[in-house]
Amino acid sequence: MSKSETFLRYALLSALSFSPLGAEITEGLLTSVESNTAMRLLYRNAPFACEPFGVIPLEKMPAAAPDPQACRERIGTWYRSYPGERHFASERLRLQQTYRFERIREGCVLYANGPESYSEMLLGRGLAVIDPAFDNKEWNARLQRAQKGAQRNKRGLHDSEILKYCIKEED
Repeated sequence: MSKSETFLRYALLSALSFSPLGAEITEGLLTSVESNTAMRLLYRNAPFACEPFGVIPLEKMPAAAPDPQACRERIGTWYRSYPGERHFASERLRLQQTYRFERIREGCVLYANGPESYSEMLLGRGLAVIDPAFDNKEWNARLQRAQKGAQRNKRGLHDSEILKYCIKEED
């Protein structure tokens, strides 16, 4: 091997080590799906909870609703009309499969469908809304795009009275 070939290989390996292609991909093994908002993964033999970041899923809306009981009732009525949506996570995610993930301050980014995060999937299905307190420049546009798609297609809670009873209107 000539010096120029050796240099070229070294330069290529160096470039890859500093590029995203050379970056370590964090993968965890999905061990359980408790609900659309609670999954457990195993990373380096340590279990941890992975809750969707940047969103308020249907299951968590009553906690901050102006009238929690009315909110719960609307969500329950909607789930009775669309029973498969209650098990969205367990139908989309496969147990004992590895998924790429990132932990960020606001939660867990689980890449469940190629580059699409699980939070984007929930928003696109109308099973969550963007948390007004969430502000992450890297993710704001992606989450907005997913939510606008659900609104435009009247999917999930965007085709019901859930928002009216569960999300406090800003003054």
